[in-house]
Amino acid sequence: MAKIQDLATYEVDVAAPDGKVLTPAFFVESTAPINFDDKESALPTPEYCKPSTIDEIVATLAKQEKPKLLITVHGFNTPRDSALETYRRSFVAVNEDAELQNRGLVCIGYRWPSERAGTPWRSGLSAAPIFLLGVLFLALAAVYLVNFYFEICDLWKLARVAVTAVTATMAVIPITLFLLRLVVYFRDGYRATNYGVPDLVNLIREIDDKLSNARPAGAADDFSRKVDLSFIGHSMGAFVVTNAVRILTDVFSPQAIAAMRSIEMPGSDEEREQREIRSKIGKSFLLRRLVLVSPDIPAEVLLLGRSNALHSSLIRFQEAHLFSNEGDEILRDISTTANFFSLPTKSRNFGYRLGNVGVLTGWGISEQLTLGNLRVGSRTLYELYAEIDAAQSEESFAQRLTYFDCTDSIDDEGKGVVTDATRGDGPNLSWLGHLRLLYIHLRHEVDVHSGYFLSASLVRRLIYRFAAIGYGDTEQLYGGFAGLSAQCEQYQIKSLKSGARSIAAAQAQDAVQAAST
Repeated sequence: MAKIQDLATYEVDVAAPDGKVLTPAFFVESTAPINFDDKESALPTPEYCKPSTIDEIVATLAKQEKPKLLITVHGFNTPRDSALETYRRSFVAVNEDAELQNRGLVCIGYRWPSERAGTPWRSGLSAAPIFLLGVLFLALAAVYLVNFYFEICDLWKLARVAVTAVTATMAVIPITLFLLRLVVYFRDGYRATNYGVPDLVNLIREIDDKLSNARPAGAADDFSRKVDLSFIGHSMGAFVVTNAVRILTDVFSPQAIAAMRSIEMPGSDEEREQREIRSKIGKSFLLRRLVLVSPDIPAEVLLLGRSNALHSSLIRFQEAHLFSNEGDEILRDISTTANFFSLPTKSRNFGYRLGNVGVLTGWGISEQLTLGNLRVGSRTLYELYAEIDAAQSEESFAQRLTYFDCTDSIDDEGKGVVTDATRGDGPNLSWLGHLRLLYIHLRHEVDVHSGYFLSASLVRRLIYRFAAIGYGDTEQLYGGFAGLSAQCEQYQIKSLKSGARSIAAAQAQDAVQAAST
């Protein structure tokens, strides 16, 4: 194991069906411990892996004629063994896809220190503040004394009920906090922010610094010789990616600022040049593609015109795609519940997560990307904009993404990818439908949150193809827009393509839809 900048690096030995490793793959993990007071100990080399170094990643990239670096980041509640298995599956999928071979692609599966839910129960009492324990033990002692020890008079029986109610209420607070600790959502959030993001930044900086010395002279100044840098962020991993890119972005660069402010005709040479200037980071990289899969990010980022972590990151990528599932009960129930007391909103309509966005068109790809064709919870973005009286005179940030609603998608065997795909082409899921999905998810009949990566399907192929070669090249693999749309229709995917229409036409369509409802 080679430790550089608090990172451990391994080369993953995953072969294609003919035994050849066509796409080099590496597993890089933050060496930050699960608990910061754990004793430091070296983790064993994972199966299918051998120790490697950052230098080997750099050497592998430098050998590619048109190098592309793809970094995948997992979500919360993903211990080391689960992260390794997910990345192994993804590397196998990439090697089995003939269309991704000989493209100069190098894959990295990045792990930040997440843990399995329920794990911290052993340390709950030893880590709890004295005050919290005092409240809990005082409440329990009071319940015991008034019910089993004191018996003063007949009136005491009535008073006992009141005292028991008060002390039981006192006990609820520490017990709830202990349960939240066991869920590990906030523990993972802390580690994602304080370890996952800065260590990912260090990884990219380390590669960039070494790569600039390994490549031919002049490559750093030639856009055509830059290394494409793309990301796949799943769940809380989307938060890690977008915040890491925000840190890496040189917002004070005069060229970058000018490129962000300039407005050119889409598709023109000037527009392409400004887009590449915005995408340049470090000495060697161009930010190419961002693929968000069930991102655990507040859906309000689609509403506000102000800057936020996603907006600041997205503007630097040349294209961005969102894969979502309206039936993702992990985000819809657990994440929204866990964030309920901290999210600054007055209505549950604004409390959903970005990974729950739904598309209101038929199966296939539509170019009618309007605020009325995107739903968060029970309301469209058009209705949510109207509720907060937000101005829509400029292009909405929501229309910068390409959307793939996978709620009813099926795999190559006709089974549901992220749900049981029994809703059909209906308008929405009922509350009973959501309860049923949560039930079958807990029974491990379907994975509503991570199923995108688990079976051979069009969804999985599109995730890796978009991240590796982009939307345009992927579309051509299917014979153009009509061919890709037909594939999405066959696999029951609803998609909205960005950048196809003017904002004026989009707003006109929204107005028609609003009038009809």
